Amino acid sequence: MESSKLNADVSLPVLRKTNYKRRWTVLWIVQLLIIAHIVIWALSQKYGWFGGATITPIEPSEGMELVKNGVVNAGAIFFLLALLSTLVFGRWFCGWGCHVVLLQDGCYWLLRKLGIRPKPFRSRLLMWFPFALGVYMFIWPLFYRVAVAPFTHPELPWPELTTHLTTTEFWNTFPPLHVAVPFLFICGFVTVYVLGAKGFCSYGCPYGGFFKPLDKVSPMRIRVNDDCGQCGKCTAACTSNVRVHEEVNIHKMVIDSGCMKIMDCVDACPNEALSVGFGSTALGIEDTKQKQDLSTTEEVVFAALFVIAFLGYRGIYASTPMLMAVGMALVTMWFFVKLWSLIKLENVSVHKTQLKFHGTVKPAGIAFLALSLCITAFCVQSVAVTGFHTLGDRALGRGEVEKAMDYYTLAGPMGDGGIGLLNNPNIDTTLAKLHQQEENLDEAERLLWRAADRVGRDERMYMLIGQTKQLTGSRISVDSFYSDNLLQNPEWAFVWEDYVAWLKRQQLFDASIAASEHAIAYHPTNPRLILQYGLLQMEFGDPTIAVTIFTQMTEAMPTDPASWMLLSKAHTLAGNQDSAREAFERGSALQTRE
Repeated sequence: MESSKLNADVSLPVLRKTNYKRRWTVLWIVQLLIIAHIVIWALSQKYGWFGGATITPIEPSEGMELVKNGVVNAGAIFFLLALLSTLVFGRWFCGWGCHVVLLQDGCYWLLRKLGIRPKPFRSRLLMWFPFALGVYMFIWPLFYRVAVAPFTHPELPWPELTTHLTTTEFWNTFPPLHVAVPFLFICGFVTVYVLGAKGFCSYGCPYGGFFKPLDKVSPMRIRVNDDCGQCGKCTAACTSNVRVHEEVNIHKMVIDSGCMKIMDCVDACPNEALSVGFGSTALGIEDTKQKQDLSTTEEVVFAALFVIAFLGYRGIYASTPMLMAVGMALVTMWFFVKLWSLIKLENVSVHKTQLKFHGTVKPAGIAFLALSLCITAFCVQSVAVTGFHTLGDRALGRGEVEKAMDYYTLAGPMGDGGIGLLNNPNIDTTLAKLHQQEENLDEAERLLWRAADRVGRDERMYMLIGQTKQLTGSRISVDSFYSDNLLQNPEWAFVWEDYVAWLKRQQLFDASIAASEHAIAYHPTNPRLILQYGLLQMEFGDPTIAVTIFTQMTEAMPTDPASWMLLSKAHTLAGNQDSAREAFERGSALQTRE
């Protein structure tokens, strides 16, 4: 009866023997499309194609802008389509469309070539972390606005739904090269080496955390017919750590939501007993029991250590993005597990390397112990640095400035009396502002320059440096600072605005107007710079130019009373009394209406 039901399923064509090459071809096409996207953006920036814009990053993480700020971008659309397709085809995207899977599979292939066969690490509790992380990223912001903000921040407005499908700042949300390379190495080679072929997918990917439960309701699954001989070759071929032969024997299909529909198991079957097809779902079927690497108590302890390590690594020194922190925490947790094994077990090995044999720690075990202690020390230090940073933020939020400065100093580098290995530009910037309030201007400028050395030529950082130099430097040095930096980066609108305002305060009115004209030339549509230029012309230059500027402002914002009042004043200075009276009456009427 069961067999006839199984044969009634609608099977898709099986990719015999060529599936491996086809999947890699698809993954490489995805990678080439990503590269093409970057190249087109770079060329559009250089040659002005498409107005210097390109499609916003097609990354699931960009979907956070939708739930946080109501912004529909390409990443949000892409992620929603991937989730919807999972309901029909199961967890296919991870195996066929993810560039990180290409990285992990490539690392797994290379390790196999080197004679290393990574073994899967199995943990029941850690399997829930990707889903928890996904909830934090994509569901918590909505829950906060609906259920928490009305009581804690009632003034927080609900964002309007907007679209943002193109951008000229494509690279802003991506990490720099010195962060990206270690991230790829950790989430590629290292996690594959210690956790198995799909280690990061299993325990670190928040998107997979959503794909897994949706896979349960998908009708597409790996299915079996009566020709299965239970040889186990399907399980041996599976790089998603699924016990295929056991599941098809018990359930007549694969129910493990870790299955990425790669179909290596189908190719590996000598009897052609496996196929991928539509039929009954896995909903309501209890997962097949699998042997775990840790006891229940160990699961709880090491999962807690993993979370602590993740919180310590996340954002450390303003250099560790969230998913990189996940990878680092997973590797750290694995070292904790192996360190515990060295203590309690008689025999311990890592792949083919024996660390402990019949209770005797081998030389490789001593080296591993030393490495584990170094990683433990780094983890403890990272947790302490992040902890002091958090305590500093909380103290500052309570208005305890001196206590906040003490905590921030402890979170800083050792050369400044802290415990950190590097400086954190965010801490340096906050400390600099606090030192400005205490009138320690030289120290404030030193911290800002140090932060600038870390982040590079960042507009807001140089804006802060300029504001500090205005308080500490001579007129010549300040003017030189602005002139030199704006010559290199004329696109810095905020710095232009500060420079023009400083020249005005120095009563260098002609220079201020000239600088404002240069700023407008680079930013012809910037409303703040246009307003600044209009005010300068009205007060110290040609009022007729101000009339033109404020007339354009009233045309763009006809219900803004301030624009009409500025136009009235400009007309007065230009000698246009009737026009001034008319503009004043319009502005007064709008103010009364408000």
